[in-house]
Amino acid sequence: MSFESRLPFIRQLGFREEALPKLRNYLDLLWSSNEELNLISRKMTFDELMDNHVIDCLLPLAKFPADKVKSVADFGSGGGLPGVLYAIQFPDLQFHLFEKSKLKQDFLNKCRAISPNIQVRGEIPVKLDGVDVVISRAFKPVDVILDMSRSYYEKGGSYFLLKGRLEKIEEEIADAKKKFKNLEVRVEPLKSPVLEVERHLVLIQ
Repeated sequence: MSFESRLPFIRQLGFREEALPKLRNYLDLLWSSNEELNLISRKMTFDELMDNHVIDCLLPLAKFPADKVKSVADFGSGGGLPGVLYAIQFPDLQFHLFEKSKLKQDFLNKCRAISPNIQVRGEIPVKLDGVDVVISRAFKPVDVILDMSRSYYEKGGSYFLLKGRLEKIEEEIADAKKKFKNLEVRVEPLKSPVLEVERHLVLIQ
């Protein structure tokens, strides 16, 4: 399988046609750097990268509130999934990629040549200022994410979280409601066009 063979699905999910060359450049950089840095998994094939990660990140793309935000924080950016993908898709927005690993920070800084609207950060600050929405994928449970950004949440912060199985999500929400009594959460199912997997979008606003 090639990048080109997955283009119909990438387009179907709403990725901009004019941004496809940058997407390809990013994926080439990610793939060539993965063996050394283990950004995703050294055992992963390119097919798995495309289906399990790239297309997976794009499943809720049409639901992203790009017209309502200017600044986005990606918690636990790792190799830039979904942060760099969304930065390429939405060049008018600012993306703050929070990643603790110095090696992964160095990789993300290289991605700025492809998508200059990203800023690479280290630890998530106690006071998260100047951010309109938090995104994350395969990062931490809901209650931990809210704890890490408590002041932001208490000021009415918004979260756009890419999650997997509904059973696990419901457990996470139950735990979060023990700490955050007035928590309001919306969970929306997502359908992959290439894999039989359980995926959901968790929205907190």
